[in-house]
Amino acid sequence: MAVTIQNRKRTEATEIVNLDSKPVISNVGQSFRDFVQSLGDVLIDITALEVNTMIVEQITGEKFIAWEAYRDIYSVSTAYLEQEKVHQSLCDQYMGLRKNLELEYTLMLSDPTSEFYDPNVLNAVSNDNQILTDSTVEMGEIQTRLPDPIRPTNPEEILRAKKLLNNCHFLRSLRKMSELKAALDHRNKALHKKQSEQPEFVPTEVIQKAVKTDIIYAQTIVQLDGDVINRYSQEIFDHPHREMILQLHREGVTSGERQWRGLLQFIINLVQASLNSRSFQGILPWNSSDK
Repeated sequence: MAVTIQNRKRTEATEIVNLDSKPVISNVGQSFRDFVQSLGDVLIDITALEVNTMIVEQITGEKFIAWEAYRDIYSVSTAYLEQEKVHQSLCDQYMGLRKNLELEYTLMLSDPTSEFYDPNVLNAVSNDNQILTDSTVEMGEIQTRLPDPIRPTNPEEILRAKKLLNNCHFLRSLRKMSELKAALDHRNKALHKKQSEQPEFVPTEVIQKAVKTDIIYAQTIVQLDGDVINRYSQEIFDHPHREMILQLHREGVTSGERQWRGLLQFIINLVQASLNSRSFQGILPWNSSDK
């Protein structure tokens, strides 16, 4: 259908190009370059297949909203953990998420190829760069560089946050962190529920072991270079439905690999079709007649 429409409009399209409308061509060229760049960002995401198998009490239909996810993870602090009554066994994992959010942003600030590059970050004294140099540094010892989405000091800070959430690389990391936080929130509720059902003398370690929800029992990663990585949680060996879980995981890997290959082929075909399209041959640098 697209080809038919192009044939019908061939005369009109030629007239538009011949009207010395350089801004139009320039805009189309920029849009095409942005399109190719976005495909490159997508390829980073899909060049590795990752399949995780876990058991959950319920599946929610919550949609990923970047601003909400960013705000919720940015809020994590010692005061947040106390206010939300986060179980003691999960506190370090919550703070780890917040620290990873800070690390992702600092890496972008220190990358000369990033639109967020700030040379002052690398030139800062060592104490200001502990997030980059010290893996054991605590979040409370770090001065945040992230724009505050909760109590912004000025309108520019909100714009900085919105610009950050338009970055594909940061969004990929944020989406993964949001999934991990949702799993932690669910486990936190399950731990408190189980604790309220048990007598006070039952050790906390026993309660933690009894709550099995949102544990990744099996993980398989298939990389583009052919490496296959399998990981299994220790808890699966004592699980009464071990064989069923492993069978479901194997089926999930098979299905995921089939869809992954199809998606890769679709992207490759899309790039080839774009490069071969006559609509873009005049704006591609290697096809341009301008000297």
